[in-house]
Order: sequence, then C-alpha cells, then structure tokens
Amino acid sequence: MNLVWFGVRSVCLFGKKKDGKNIYEERVLVFSGSNWQEAVSKAMAEMKEYTGFLKTVGYSEVVGYEQDGEPMIDGYEVWSEMYETTEDLDAFVESRYKKYKYQPDD
Repeated sequence: MNLVWFGVRSVCLFGKKKDGKNIYEERVLVFSGSNWQEAVSKAMAEMKEYTGFLKTVGYSEVVGYEQDGEPMIDGYEVWSEMYETTEDLDAFVESRYKKYKYQPDD
C-alpha cells in the first residue's frame, strides 16, 4: 500500500481563564493514509483522545494538506498555538479561519 502524508490542523477548547475567556489550541499533526479520508479518521481519533484527556471538546472539522518529501512519524505534532477569546468554539473557528478564507478567481 502506498501511503501519503498529510499535515492536519485541528482546534480544541483547551480551557477557561479565571476572567471567563476561553482558551483554544490550534494544533497541526502529521498522519499517513492511503487517502485523505484515512488520515482524517486518524486525526479525529487522536483529537478525541486528546480532548478526552483534557476533558474538553474539539471542533468537528479538521483541515489539512498533502505533504511531499520523506515519510514522517504518524501523529507527530509540528505546530501548536494558543488563543484566548470570549467567543464559543463555533464563533472562534468562524472568525479565525472562515471569515477571510481565500477564494481564487475563476
């Protein structure tokens, strides 16, 4: 089977500050798969395990891209960044990732 590597970004509610602001974590991990759906399944399973450990929730969608180059380590975290806001998870993802989404010209 020929495996392809994907960088997959997920977002989860990491916790709450004393002032009531939500803390969100954006993570990029790499997963292999014979296709995008297989990599997404691994990413969603990892997010379920991670958010279960934190006793919190993850956003229901992930995004990613196909890697080129040499094989990597499945589930290896290559990026993590924290954000804080009073927005709920859906509003945070909308304002952070969807509001200014690039739409190429036809």
